[in-house]
Amino acid sequence: MHVFITGGTRGIGLGLVKEFLKLDHQVSYTGTSQKSIDEHKNSLTGSYLSLVCDVRSKEQIEEVKEKAIKEFGDIDLWINNAGVNQDSLDVSDLSEKEIKRVVDVNITGMILGTSVALSQMKQQNHGVVYNMEGLGSNNMKIAKTLIYGSSKRLLTYFSIGCNKELKEYKDIFVGTMQPGMVFTDLLLSNMTEDGMKIARILGSEVKEVTPYLVKKAIAGKKRIKYLSTSRALWRFLTRSFKKHHKY
Repeated sequence: MHVFITGGTRGIGLGLVKEFLKLDHQVSYTGTSQKSIDEHKNSLTGSYLSLVCDVRSKEQIEEVKEKAIKEFGDIDLWINNAGVNQDSLDVSDLSEKEIKRVVDVNITGMILGTSVALSQMKQQNHGVVYNMEGLGSNNMKIAKTLIYGSSKRLLTYFSIGCNKELKEYKDIFVGTMQPGMVFTDLLLSNMTEDGMKIARILGSEVKEVTPYLVKKAIAGKKRIKYLSTSRALWRFLTRSFKKHHKY
């Protein structure tokens, strides 16, 4: 299977790249710079293609998609993972530049990636797109994260809605991945102490989450959710009085 992953040089994205390679799949993945790609190349083994791409540019996404197809053929599974966090500030204190940065990457980049992927998959007559959910996808609202949370809320609406336009294509759909709270730079970059109290209970390591996400994606599950209600409840019962993480 040929898997294409945006934002594959760190965090969950890098974990997904490694997990798919471990299972002998062919992986094409993007990073924002050659430097970010080179930092982790030595840790990868298998059939992979690393590509520099700014997901805010449809032209660049089209270019790397064509390179990936030339290398490995049809894209069977496309994961829009690229995303950024926001500065931990009230909306009234955020600059125009910061608001646009988050919206352009998390919303525009995801929509452009989905558009390019679905166009290709309609030609192939098969394929799956997954968009990466996050805080806000379940309608949770937390102060000083509202731009990020809004971007993820829109992502969920958009992903589900895309399938309304795919009724004629039985072997194509758009799904979502919900990894829960994962200890990555994205999560920790603006984490408050109150947030860390919850993260120490509900948080997971990348190596815990990515095998589950990959397994469910390969099985063709539309809505993949790692931190289920039962798993969250169990963690509250078993972790509330212990610090299982170094964070």
